[in-house]
Amino acid sequence: MGKSASLAIPLGLLLSLGIAGTVIAHEGSGQEEIVVEPSTVTAGGTVVLAGTGLEPTSDRVLVLAGEGFTVDLGTVTTDAEGMFQIELTIPSHLPSGTYELRAIGDETLTATLDVTALAGGPDASPGPGGASDSVVPRDRSSLELAAIIGLVGAAALAGGLLVWRAEWLRGAFGG
Repeated sequence: MGKSASLAIPLGLLLSLGIAGTVIAHEGSGQEEIVVEPSTVTAGGTVVLAGTGLEPTSDRVLVLAGEGFTVDLGTVTTDAEGMFQIELTIPSHLPSGTYELRAIGDETLTATLDVTALAGGPDASPGPGGASDSVVPRDRSSLELAAIIGLVGAAALAGGLLVWRAEWLRGAFGG
């Protein structure tokens, strides 16, 4: 028997017994997934994130990604079967929108989460009086902006002169 034939027999036995198939299933089998329940939550509420088909006893970084920002939700470690389940509190300051929960490890797995803002939150609709409590920057005239810039410049100049004088006095008196 040749060398390749002697290797083929044990490999064939392993495959037929399913031993090698089990190892392959945990390493990129395409069965990896995360799910979130419920898929819709009010900001400040909790959801359960569960993952399956992952690498056993491996860490995953959990983040919530929205329009232009990411919130770190900590880490989770999978069990010996490559699964995890964790309860997460969704930050109460989030505006309404569709977000993405991400479990980041060797690969990034995602689940969609719809968040509704708290009443009176960042994008809550105006109350019965029709007025919104949101803070809106006020428009400034060119004269106001010039005065603000002039005052900031004068304060910077005065600070520079004070530092220069202190250094000069230190040098003059050998301090």
